[in-house]
Amino acid sequence: MQSSEKYVKFFILILAALLSLASAVAQPATTPLQVAVQSAIANMDLDRPDQALENWNTAIELDPSKVEYKYERIICYVMKKDYAKALEQLTPIYKDTALFDRGYQLMGNIHDLLGDSSVSMRYYTEGLAAYPRSGRLHYEMGAAALIERRMDDAIAWWVKGTKAEPRFPTNYYWIAKVNADTKNKIWTLIYGEAFMNLERGSKRTKEISKMIFETWNAGLAFGDTVDPINLASDALLEAPGPAGPTSMSFPMAFEYMTAVTGQYLIPKEGTLKRLTMAQLVELQEKVTQAWVAKGYDTLYPNDILTWHKTLATSGYLREYLYWVISFGDYREMNAWFRVNEKKYDLFLHWFDTNSLPRDRAWRLGL
Repeated sequence: MQSSEKYVKFFILILAALLSLASAVAQPATTPLQVAVQSAIANMDLDRPDQALENWNTAIELDPSKVEYKYERIICYVMKKDYAKALEQLTPIYKDTALFDRGYQLMGNIHDLLGDSSVSMRYYTEGLAAYPRSGRLHYEMGAAALIERRMDDAIAWWVKGTKAEPRFPTNYYWIAKVNADTKNKIWTLIYGEAFMNLERGSKRTKEISKMIFETWNAGLAFGDTVDPINLASDALLEAPGPAGPTSMSFPMAFEYMTAVTGQYLIPKEGTLKRLTMAQLVELQEKVTQAWVAKGYDTLYPNDILTWHKTLATSGYLREYLYWVISFGDYREMNAWFRVNEKKYDLFLHWFDTNSLPRDRAWRLGL
């Protein structure tokens, strides 16, 4: 993640952070304050910070006690790259409890954009002291480590973030993203799917959906007599398992079950270069069945694989697996959907009210 990428990512986070204003957006604009707020948000979405500034100034005049409006006005100055003005206005209010962890994050982000990472780290650290369960501040610490090419530290911070604030999706997103081009592809599959369950309808969801499909294909080579399954590094595979040093680690058990269950995919000659969506979905259905039958769902508790078991029991595992990789191959997905539209719609309706556990951190393997 280069500085320019962090800049883009910063805006994805900040412009999505209008939660405190959600009620104002959801309601029809019937008062001057509501008109000003909705106009400001619309102008920010259209990348018109000057017009949004005028709207926020009006909103603040009408309700000067609302710190959230001042925060959003500061974002407009950042959009204009007027960092000096942004810092001038943010410094007196960044600790305000109405902003929770966002004030600290924005202070750090501005200093990052100014190229002063040593100062930004002070604000992220200060914010974590005030809000130790902040997923976004754990994310920022990991992002800083990644920029410095400390990959292991970055992942460690993001994993801590998934445990500190389990419903904050960005930490899962980056764990999945950075592992896709490494030997530990298993974490792209597991954490990517966890991310999709938290953030179901964004551009990032589409990105991760396609990444999961491509990662499966990059890690599987049925028919290769040397290394047919390549989803985890030797260090992960050789780690001791939960039943002692002679038992398989979770990654080794995952690879083993995939290899054994996928024997039917080995071609008569050569190597299967690429699985279709239908082949991959069928493989995962078979792995789920075998995983449970072997008792691995108890020996290796993993909330994604347990979720697959729940989906299988509910009769929607196939539809769910197609949903996960739906952006992997548009043509194949559309062809499958035309034939299975009714069942898929039933699944989506069921999916609206059913989910992974919401009352605790998920057990995912890291």
